[in-house]
Amino acid sequence: MRMMLPKRAALGKRLGLLAALVGALVIACTGVVLAQDSAANPGYGNTTVTPSDTDQTSSAANGSLAASDVSADAMVPNGDFETGDFSGWKHANKSGSNGNWFVYSGTTSPRTGLPIAAPPSGKFAATTDQDGPGSHVLYRNIRLKSGMKHELSFYLYYHNFANRFFTPNTLDYTGKANQQYRVDLLKPSANPFSVKSKDILRTLFRTDVGDHNRLAPTLKTYDISRYAGKTVRLRFAEVDNHSNFLASVDKVKVKSKRR
Repeated sequence: MRMMLPKRAALGKRLGLLAALVGALVIACTGVVLAQDSAANPGYGNTTVTPSDTDQTSSAANGSLAASDVSADAMVPNGDFETGDFSGWKHANKSGSNGNWFVYSGTTSPRTGLPIAAPPSGKFAATTDQDGPGSHVLYRNIRLKSGMKHELSFYLYYHNFANRFFTPNTLDYTGKANQQYRVDLLKPSANPFSVKSKDILRTLFRTDVGDHNRLAPTLKTYDISRYAGKTVRLRFAEVDNHSNFLASVDKVKVKSKRR
Protein backbone atom coordinates (compact mmCIF):
# COMPACT_ATOMS: atom_id res chain seq x y z
CA MET A 1 0.00 0.00 0.00
CA ARG A 2 2.83 2.39 0.81
CA MET A 3 4.38 1.79 -2.68
CA MET A 4 1.10 2.55 -4.55
CA LEU A 5 0.61 6.12 -3.20
CA PRO A 6 3.51 7.72 -5.12
CA LYS A 7 2.34 6.13 -8.41
CA ARG A 8 -1.21 7.42 -7.92
CA ALA A 9 0.11 10.87 -7.05
CA ALA A 10 2.26 10.93 -10.19
CA LEU A 11 -0.72 9.85 -12.31
CA GLY A 12 -2.83 12.61 -10.76
CA LYS A 13 -0.21 15.20 -11.64
CA ARG A 14 -0.09 13.97 -15.26
CA LEU A 15 -3.90 14.14 -15.54
CA GLY A 16 -3.87 17.63 -14.04
CA LEU A 17 -1.27 18.82 -16.55
CA LEU A 18 -3.28 17.30 -19.44
CA ALA A 19 -6.46 19.03 -18.26
CA ALA A 20 -4.64 22.37 -18.01
CA LEU A 21 -3.26 21.91 -21.54
CA VAL A 22 -6.71 21.13 -22.96
CA GLY A 23 -8.16 24.15 -21.13
CA ALA A 24 -5.48 26.44 -22.56
CA LEU A 25 -6.17 25.15 -26.07
CA VAL A 26 -9.90 25.79 -25.63
CA ILE A 27 -9.28 29.35 -24.40
CA ALA A 28 -6.89 30.04 -27.27
CA CYS A 29 -9.40 28.78 -29.84
CA THR A 30 -12.21 30.74 -28.25
CA GLY A 31 -10.05 33.87 -28.28
CA VAL A 32 -9.41 33.46 -32.03
CA VAL A 33 -13.13 33.09 -32.71
CA LEU A 34 -13.95 36.18 -30.65
CA ALA A 35 -11.32 38.23 -32.45
CA GLN A 36 -12.75 37.21 -35.81
CA ASP A 37 -16.31 38.04 -34.72
CA SER A 38 -15.31 41.50 -33.48
CA ALA A 39 -13.60 42.55 -36.74
CA ALA A 40 -15.22 45.29 -38.86
CA ASN A 41 -17.45 44.26 -41.74
CA PRO A 42 -15.06 44.32 -44.74
CA GLY A 43 -17.92 45.36 -47.03
CA TYR A 44 -17.80 48.84 -45.56
CA GLY A 45 -14.04 49.32 -45.97
CA ASN A 46 -12.52 52.11 -43.88
CA THR A 47 -15.64 54.26 -44.10
CA THR A 48 -16.78 55.88 -40.87
CA VAL A 49 -20.55 55.79 -40.50
CA THR A 50 -22.50 57.78 -37.94
CA PRO A 51 -24.85 55.19 -36.40
CA SER A 52 -27.91 57.47 -36.55
CA ASP A 53 -27.41 57.96 -40.30
CA THR A 54 -26.89 54.38 -41.45
CA ASP A 55 -29.41 52.53 -43.60
CA GLN A 56 -31.70 50.53 -41.32
CA THR A 57 -32.74 47.96 -43.95
CA SER A 58 -32.17 44.31 -43.09
CA SER A 59 -29.93 43.81 -46.13
CA ALA A 60 -27.64 46.59 -44.97
CA ALA A 61 -27.56 45.15 -41.48
CA ASN A 62 -26.53 41.80 -42.93
CA GLY A 63 -23.75 43.41 -44.95
CA SER A 64 -25.17 42.10 -48.24
CA LEU A 65 -25.18 45.45 -50.06
CA ALA A 66 -22.32 46.34 -52.38
CA ALA A 67 -20.37 49.43 -51.33
CA SER A 68 -21.77 51.41 -54.27
CA ASP A 69 -25.35 50.70 -53.15
CA VAL A 70 -24.93 51.97 -49.60
CA SER A 71 -26.25 55.40 -48.62
CA ALA A 72 -23.52 58.00 -49.01
CA ASP A 73 -24.18 59.55 -45.59
CA ALA A 74 -20.74 58.25 -44.58
CA MET A 75 -19.14 60.64 -47.08
CA VAL A 76 -20.03 63.48 -44.69
CA PRO A 77 -18.88 62.08 -41.35
CA ASN A 78 -19.95 64.24 -38.42
CA GLY A 79 -22.41 66.03 -40.67
CA ASP A 80 -24.72 66.23 -37.66
CA PHE A 81 -21.97 67.56 -35.33
CA GLU A 82 -22.81 64.87 -32.79
CA THR A 83 -19.14 64.52 -31.84
CA GLY A 84 -19.64 67.87 -30.11
CA ASP A 85 -16.90 69.47 -32.20
CA PHE A 86 -15.89 70.24 -35.80
CA SER A 87 -14.19 66.92 -36.57
CA GLY A 88 -14.24 66.50 -40.36
CA TRP A 89 -14.94 70.21 -40.93
CA LYS A 90 -12.86 73.36 -41.36
CA HIS A 91 -13.83 76.86 -40.32
CA ALA A 92 -12.14 80.20 -40.87
CA ASN A 93 -12.64 83.89 -40.11
CA LYS A 94 -11.64 86.98 -42.06
CA SER A 95 -8.74 88.79 -40.42
CA GLY A 96 -9.93 90.96 -37.52
CA SER A 97 -13.32 89.28 -37.30
CA ASN A 98 -15.15 89.10 -34.03
CA GLY A 99 -16.83 85.77 -33.33
CA ASN A 100 -16.64 82.37 -34.99
CA TRP A 101 -18.51 79.17 -35.86
CA PHE A 102 -19.40 77.07 -32.82
CA VAL A 103 -20.93 73.68 -32.08
CA TYR A 104 -23.74 74.22 -29.59
CA SER A 105 -26.59 72.50 -27.77
CA GLY A 106 -29.62 73.87 -25.97
CA THR A 107 -31.50 77.09 -26.75
CA THR A 108 -28.95 79.82 -26.00
CA SER A 109 -26.13 80.81 -28.35
CA PRO A 110 -22.66 79.70 -27.23
CA ARG A 111 -20.91 83.09 -27.10
CA THR A 112 -23.48 85.81 -26.42
CA GLY A 113 -26.25 83.79 -24.80
CA LEU A 114 -28.87 84.98 -27.27
CA PRO A 115 -31.98 82.84 -27.84
CA ILE A 116 -31.52 80.25 -30.58
CA ALA A 117 -33.53 77.31 -31.92
CA ALA A 118 -32.61 73.96 -30.40
CA PRO A 119 -30.68 71.62 -32.73
CA PRO A 120 -33.31 70.09 -35.02
CA SER A 121 -31.58 66.70 -35.09
CA GLY A 122 -29.74 65.14 -32.18
CA LYS A 123 -28.05 67.05 -29.39
CA PHE A 124 -25.68 69.33 -31.33
CA ALA A 125 -25.69 71.72 -34.29
CA ALA A 126 -23.41 74.46 -35.66
CA THR A 127 -23.94 78.21 -35.56
CA THR A 128 -22.12 81.50 -35.87
CA ASP A 129 -22.09 83.81 -32.86
CA GLN A 130 -20.37 87.13 -32.28
CA ASP A 131 -20.40 90.38 -30.39
CA GLY A 132 -18.90 92.48 -33.18
CA PRO A 133 -18.52 92.59 -36.99
CA GLY A 134 -16.96 89.68 -38.86
CA SER A 135 -16.99 87.15 -41.67
CA HIS A 136 -17.07 83.41 -40.96
CA VAL A 137 -17.05 80.28 -43.15
CA LEU A 138 -17.61 76.60 -42.39
CA TYR A 139 -16.66 74.17 -45.14
CA ARG A 140 -15.54 70.71 -46.21
CA ASN A 141 -14.77 68.79 -49.42
CA ILE A 142 -17.10 65.97 -50.46
CA ARG A 143 -16.24 63.33 -53.09
CA LEU A 144 -19.19 62.28 -55.23
CA LYS A 145 -18.87 58.86 -56.82
CA SER A 146 -19.41 58.66 -60.58
CA GLY A 147 -22.41 56.85 -62.04
CA MET A 148 -24.58 57.70 -59.03
CA LYS A 149 -27.43 60.06 -58.29
CA HIS A 150 -26.58 62.31 -55.33
CA GLU A 151 -28.91 64.28 -53.07
CA LEU A 152 -27.48 66.79 -50.60
CA SER A 153 -29.59 67.78 -47.61
CA PHE A 154 -29.23 69.80 -44.42
CA TYR A 155 -31.26 71.74 -41.89
CA LEU A 156 -30.72 75.48 -42.29
CA TYR A 157 -31.94 78.23 -39.97
CA TYR A 158 -30.93 81.69 -38.81
CA HIS A 159 -31.76 84.75 -36.72
CA ASN A 160 -30.59 88.11 -38.05
CA PHE A 161 -30.78 90.67 -35.25
CA ALA A 162 -30.30 93.56 -37.68
CA ASN A 163 -33.42 95.17 -39.12
CA ARG A 164 -32.65 93.95 -42.65
CA PHE A 165 -30.28 92.01 -44.91
CA PHE A 166 -27.51 93.51 -47.03
CA THR A 167 -26.19 91.17 -49.73
CA PRO A 168 -23.31 92.60 -51.76
CA ASN A 169 -21.32 90.10 -53.81
CA THR A 170 -18.53 89.87 -51.26
CA LEU A 171 -17.79 88.26 -47.92
CA ASP A 172 -15.84 91.31 -46.74
CA TYR A 173 -17.27 92.84 -43.57
CA THR A 174 -14.99 95.90 -43.46
CA GLY A 175 -16.45 97.89 -46.36
CA LYS A 176 -20.05 98.39 -47.39
CA ALA A 177 -23.04 97.19 -45.41
CA ASN A 178 -23.00 93.40 -45.37
CA GLN A 179 -25.38 91.18 -43.44
CA GLN A 180 -25.96 87.85 -45.18
CA TYR A 181 -25.93 84.05 -45.00
CA ARG A 182 -25.16 81.93 -48.05
CA VAL A 183 -24.41 78.32 -48.97
CA ASP A 184 -22.33 77.44 -52.03
CA LEU A 185 -20.72 74.52 -53.79
CA LEU A 186 -17.18 75.55 -54.71
CA LYS A 187 -14.37 73.98 -56.62
CA PRO A 188 -12.34 71.97 -54.09
CA SER A 189 -9.25 74.17 -54.43
CA ALA A 190 -11.14 77.49 -54.15
CA ASN A 191 -10.36 80.03 -51.47
CA PRO A 192 -13.08 79.48 -48.84
CA PHE A 193 -13.94 83.21 -48.92
CA SER A 194 -14.13 83.46 -52.72
CA VAL A 195 -17.29 84.65 -54.50
CA LYS A 196 -15.70 84.59 -57.95
CA SER A 197 -17.84 82.96 -60.61
CA LYS A 198 -14.90 80.77 -61.67
CA ASP A 199 -14.78 79.28 -58.16
CA ILE A 200 -18.52 78.83 -57.49
CA LEU A 201 -20.13 75.76 -59.02
CA ARG A 202 -23.56 76.55 -57.64
CA THR A 203 -25.14 78.83 -55.04
CA LEU A 204 -27.56 76.68 -53.06
CA PHE A 205 -28.98 79.31 -50.73
CA ARG A 206 -28.60 83.02 -50.06
CA THR A 207 -30.49 85.50 -47.92
CA ASP A 208 -31.74 88.52 -49.83
CA VAL A 209 -32.90 92.05 -49.12
CA GLY A 210 -36.51 91.88 -47.96
CA ASP A 211 -36.27 88.38 -46.48
CA HIS A 212 -37.69 87.79 -43.03
CA ASN A 213 -34.99 88.22 -40.41
CA ARG A 214 -35.65 84.81 -38.88
CA LEU A 215 -35.98 81.30 -40.30
CA ALA A 216 -36.91 78.25 -38.22
CA PRO A 217 -34.99 74.99 -38.86
CA THR A 218 -35.90 74.04 -42.42
CA LEU A 219 -34.84 70.93 -44.31
CA LYS A 220 -33.19 71.87 -47.63
CA THR A 221 -32.54 69.27 -50.33
CA TYR A 222 -30.60 69.62 -53.58
CA ASP A 223 -29.92 67.32 -56.49
CA ILE A 224 -26.18 67.55 -57.09
CA SER A 225 -25.92 64.58 -59.45
CA ARG A 226 -24.37 66.75 -62.17
CA TYR A 227 -21.15 66.77 -60.12
CA ALA A 228 -20.91 62.96 -59.91
CA GLY A 229 -17.32 61.81 -60.31
CA LYS A 230 -16.00 65.07 -58.87
CA THR A 231 -15.05 66.51 -55.52
CA VAL A 232 -16.96 69.62 -54.42
CA ARG A 233 -16.43 72.02 -51.53
CA LEU A 234 -19.55 72.73 -49.50
CA ARG A 235 -19.38 76.14 -47.83
CA PHE A 236 -21.61 77.88 -45.29
CA ALA A 237 -20.73 81.58 -45.09
CA GLU A 238 -22.05 84.32 -42.80
CA VAL A 239 -21.17 88.02 -42.76
CA ASP A 240 -22.32 90.65 -40.28
CA ASN A 241 -21.45 94.29 -39.73
CA HIS A 242 -24.80 95.67 -38.53
CA SER A 243 -25.79 93.44 -35.61
CA ASN A 244 -25.67 89.90 -34.26
CA PHE A 245 -26.34 87.12 -36.73
CA LEU A 246 -26.86 83.50 -35.71
CA ALA A 247 -26.47 81.48 -38.93
CA SER A 248 -27.01 77.81 -38.18
CA VAL A 249 -26.88 74.38 -39.83
CA ASP A 250 -27.41 70.76 -38.82
CA LYS A 251 -27.51 67.19 -40.20
CA VAL A 252 -25.57 67.68 -43.42
CA LYS A 253 -25.56 64.53 -45.52
CA VAL A 254 -25.46 63.15 -49.04
CA LYS A 255 -27.51 60.15 -50.14
CA SER A 256 -26.57 58.31 -53.30
CA LYS A 257 -28.11 55.59 -55.40
CA ARG A 258 -27.45 54.00 -58.75
CA ARG A 259 -28.78 55.92 -61.75
